[in-house]
Amino acid sequence: MSRMERAERLFLKFFAAPTNGAPAALFRVLLGLLACWQTVGVWLNLERFWGDKGLIPYAIVGGDKYQFLTPFFWVSESKGLLYGLAIAFTVSSVAILVGLYPRVFALVLAYVHLCFQYRNPFILNSGDRLFMIVAALAVAVPLGHRFSVDALVRKLRKKPAPPTPHVWGLRLLQIQVAYVYLNSTLAKLGNTRWRTGMALRDVLASPVFAEWPTYVDFTPIIWFLTYSTLLFELAFPLLLWFRRPRRWLIAFGVLFHLGIDSTMLIPIFSYIMIVTYAACLDDEDMAALGRFFSRLFRRAPAPVKSEEAAAAPGA
Repeated sequence: MSRMERAERLFLKFFAAPTNGAPAALFRVLLGLLACWQTVGVWLNLERFWGDKGLIPYAIVGGDKYQFLTPFFWVSESKGLLYGLAIAFTVSSVAILVGLYPRVFALVLAYVHLCFQYRNPFILNSGDRLFMIVAALAVAVPLGHRFSVDALVRKLRKKPAPPTPHVWGLRLLQIQVAYVYLNSTLAKLGNTRWRTGMALRDVLASPVFAEWPTYVDFTPIIWFLTYSTLLFELAFPLLLWFRRPRRWLIAFGVLFHLGIDSTMLIPIFSYIMIVTYAACLDDEDMAALGRFFSRLFRRAPAPVKSEEAAAAPGA
């Protein structure tokens, strides 16, 4: 076998391996839940953030060269458009959650989010942009293959099972997650405070980034927090592709991002990262997760009475 053939086989094994759809289903449910939570924020702030008479008049952002990609370019003052986009956001979120044409509605969700981003880019952070990117990449994932309304309809109508899906859409999401961590690590290593281990003291004391600004003056703790962050963000894109370390990385990553969300003011970022972890699992990971929860919630069997006890008076 030539080197080219080996490379082709490895490429196909990486991008075209079959999947039973369980990781995609978990990812879809988590993405749908997060999108529904986003929907609440959209409705609460619809006219205040994106309305023509809101915080940012359209005239301030209307000169962007890509603004023509959004309907605001054509009818910026229309309340009907504003509420129509909010309804589309809501319907898409619920459809993704339950698995009703989820890939179509993932595309709709990404586009509506893009429209809101162009309408008011000043209220967004990296988490919002990552949410849109993940929604767009979800179009390539077999979201409705299992545990979905689509799958239930196929079963009720006795339609033949769809072709076995492949992992290439999940791979795109995994590459995106790896890129986020790698890019973050390289940016941090370019900063002297991160290299000297003191960056987290600045972050935790910042009234801009910290939920409860606190000056921590105990250097060993600051060193531990700073260097463990760098180590995790560097290790994740390198070890993600191996099953044994991947499970530990994901478990630590969930705790890591919950810690970020509880101490820092970066809305949605931690949760969209946790959502993408589901796309990093494979079929065997999902089977192991199912066995874990099965053991966790399994009820202890009721004690069996002996024949003597059953025959005793009052038994």
